[in-house]
Amino acid sequence: MKYKSLYSIKKDVRKDYSKRIIFDVSELPEGGHLVQEVTIPPKTKQRAHHHNEQTEIYYILEGECLIYINDKEYLAKPDDAFICSPKDVHYLWNKSDKSFSLIVFKMNRPFDHEDSVWLE
Repeated sequence: MKYKSLYSIKKDVRKDYSKRIIFDVSELPEGGHLVQEVTIPPKTKQRAHHHNEQTEIYYILEGECLIYINDKEYLAKPDDAFICSPKDVHYLWNKSDKSFSLIVFKMNRPFDHEDSVWLE
């Protein structure tokens, strides 16, 4: 069993989102997986991207946000879940005045290279 408090994990702030890696590939014995919390700030559009190998599962924690997957628009709310398969072009756009948070489960994540292909 492993335990972590999210309060002990430092946020990695990026251009259009922030993340806290909860469990990384070294902590999951199956390998190739990662669990992270992602926050999209208010009035922020994430850059469109896809992954060549990994699948992402989103579980929405708080806020509302538009999620675009292969040109389809979804209004994401707490307790919604989504799957982005390899090559699915996706991005999040938080048009609200409040932060949007979700848990992202990454599966089949390569160990030896970055798998995100940023299109913008």
